[in-house]
Amino acid sequence: MTNPFDRQAACPSCGAPITFRFVGAAAQVCKHCNFVVARTDRNLVAVGRMADLVDIPTPLVMGATGRWNGREPFVVDGRVQLDRASAPGAPWQEHFITFPNSGKWCWVASAQGRWYSTSEVEIPPSGLPPIGSLRAGMQIHLGPYGTWTVAEVGQRRVIAGEGEMPAVARPGVPTGYADIGAPNGQFGTIDYGDGQIPPKLYLGQQIDPAVMVLDTGAPVEPAKAEVTAVSCPNCGGNLPLVTPDRTERVVCRYCGMASDLAQGALRALGPAPRPPVEPFIPLGAEGNLRDNRVICIGFTIRGTTVEGERYRWREFLLYAGPRLGYLWLMEEDGAYWIVWPLSPGEVQVSGVTAVFRGSSYGFKQSVRAEVEYVVGEFYWKVEVGEAVRATEYEGSGGKVSVEQTPQEVNYSFCEPVSAREIAAAFGLKAPSAFQAGGGAAGCANVAGTIIVIVVIIFVLFLLAMGDCGSGGGGGVYIGGPSFGGGK
Repeated sequence: MTNPFDRQAACPSCGAPITFRFVGAAAQVCKHCNFVVARTDRNLVAVGRMADLVDIPTPLVMGATGRWNGREPFVVDGRVQLDRASAPGAPWQEHFITFPNSGKWCWVASAQGRWYSTSEVEIPPSGLPPIGSLRAGMQIHLGPYGTWTVAEVGQRRVIAGEGEMPAVARPGVPTGYADIGAPNGQFGTIDYGDGQIPPKLYLGQQIDPAVMVLDTGAPVEPAKAEVTAVSCPNCGGNLPLVTPDRTERVVCRYCGMASDLAQGALRALGPAPRPPVEPFIPLGAEGNLRDNRVICIGFTIRGTTVEGERYRWREFLLYAGPRLGYLWLMEEDGAYWIVWPLSPGEVQVSGVTAVFRGSSYGFKQSVRAEVEYVVGEFYWKVEVGEAVRATEYEGSGGKVSVEQTPQEVNYSFCEPVSAREIAAAFGLKAPSAFQAGGGAAGCANVAGTIIVIVVIIFVLFLLAMGDCGSGGGGGVYIGGPSFGGGK
């Protein structure tokens, strides 16, 4: 039976037949010439040509059908691939899902193991804030939709696409956007476009991909990327990539060459300083941490200067599979923390207090955290010297960490874990507190050991003299993930 919403005409670019299946579709990518064809009241207009699709694995292939929550039929009617306008090279994609029975639609996207669904909603009576007034971490009030936290502000470009779409996408044109979050997994995007038309507001929430069941009977699971081996463009070393579909930057574990990943190959950027110590958890080590199968894929050392003194801590990037995404392990002076990334709406910061899941966490410290050393593969373009404002709030069961720049903010919860548990998880020998704490400063050597022994003897002598007051605590620790891209 013919769909009553079918509208057919010739592509204005190549003459091939164009059929619009969904009544809400405003444009379509021609299968024959890759031009975006916009539908107007009178005719079709070609507005720009899409590049070839980037090979990003997805279970939501064009034309796939299924049921949402086991009830409402849906169709994968299109997808677009986007990239940041200022730092291209790590595209992501969003799927246009239509519901034939109701005439409704939504966008479905995934990022770092999380899936999101958003739909266009009416602009609140009070309007939307100008993009120039937005800063990451600030809260905005959207009338009947409540209060939201700004997670990221930037510009992006549509680079490729296929099928239908609910709005006209002009390939290659920079458009402004702001990603926002609210409690209970709510997520949204303010699309400011290129400034020629009013902004659009898309709201929704984080979803379990299991809500989409394909008619083939298979659930929609996150795509599983195969481990890919690439060669370092400098030394030729073999570098296995655990997340080739998400990796943006690779720093060679052998020679320190930093490279960007493009179309399955590495493009050399320049050498990075080698870490002064080997990471306690070797790159490529697999383990089972808190019932999560993880693999260590990256290692960084970051530092901050407080009152003229330099403090350092170490971070291990773990990949926990396509559903959970990335985790971090932090270590400073032998104390370890598991770092769980949070959605921006899960934390509300007001003054010197951060509220997370109904509990209050008090301000502890805020420092400028800088990357000093890096090796492995990362989901953003990490580089030595990269800096963020890292703020820590302390409370029951751990710490809330907020890391931000004017453009982006990341939230995380840091839960203490023992070195013994980490060692058991990866089948390693647990390090001593001194080995773990002194390594990043380059003190894990014989001379350093002698100095520590002398200091201990001196302190014991002072204690024996009875002249010591009650001293303060140790160094600076910011429990939060290295700053990275949100998409």
